[in-house]
Amino acid sequence: MKKFVPLNDLFDKLKGKGLNTWLDKLTFLRIFLIWTSIIILFGIFYFFLSNNHSYLSYLPQNNTISRLSDSIYFSFITATSTGYGDIIPLGYFKIITIFEVIFGLLLLAFVTSKLISIKQDIILSEIYDISFNEKINRLRSSLLVFRQNLNRVINKIEENSIRKREINDLYIQFSSLEDILTEILSLFDISSEKQFKKVIDPVHTELLFNSILNSFEKTSELIMILNQSRPDWRREITINLINHCLSMNDTLFSRLNTQKNVSEKTIADLNSQKNKIIDLIKSGLEFIPEKKE
Repeated sequence: MKKFVPLNDLFDKLKGKGLNTWLDKLTFLRIFLIWTSIIILFGIFYFFLSNNHSYLSYLPQNNTISRLSDSIYFSFITATSTGYGDIIPLGYFKIITIFEVIFGLLLLAFVTSKLISIKQDIILSEIYDISFNEKINRLRSSLLVFRQNLNRVINKIEENSIRKREINDLYIQFSSLEDILTEILSLFDISSEKQFKKVIDPVHTELLFNSILNSFEKTSELIMILNQSRPDWRREITINLINHCLSMNDTLFSRLNTQKNVSEKTIADLNSQKNKIIDLIKSGLEFIPEKKE
């Protein structure tokens, strides 16, 4: 006994095969050409397959149509449900016209929805641009807050007013940096298959990477001061978080190097700054404080 496939499962399979994506990519012109071509094909069908039992007839003369243009004309008024009544189908052509009306109305509805979706796409694109730019600005602001927090720690160390608890809680600052870098990585995710994926423009890319470098530069400054005055700052969780941030930074710059919309000079300058700063951080992490006798 045959088993029927549930409609929900069928729709899920169609979605899995990318039917929705394919339909979304169809332009209005292509849809209109498909609709027009099918109507013309129906007209050719009416003309060449007419016989003594099934044919199109002129009214009120009741004569069989003799021109292909009249068959195509009838196909158009049938598909659009205009129906002037000057030409009528006879025989099994009546059944075919029913299918053409249904098919024509479905395609016409699809054309109409496509026209509406074009306007919606424009509005959604503008909204997406605004939210995307806001996200970049928020990330830059988060990096600024990170640098300000490190700067406050540096000032307290220089003033010798920092508490041991604040030293032990330094990992919290680098945990926030880790979260920020994770979000930035998602913006440059080259493996993403999302249909609506915006590419960051060169200006925002340069500003964002400069902000990242400034944050690591401030990290290097903090590590240097900690090594000089508070060698007890090293906790495994803090060191691991810094190393993970360095690894994420390497991934970010590897993706930057593949950006085609950023000039080679800009990429080279950013990489040069990055290498100097990262080397300072790594040497600071490898620093072994001298034991006091």
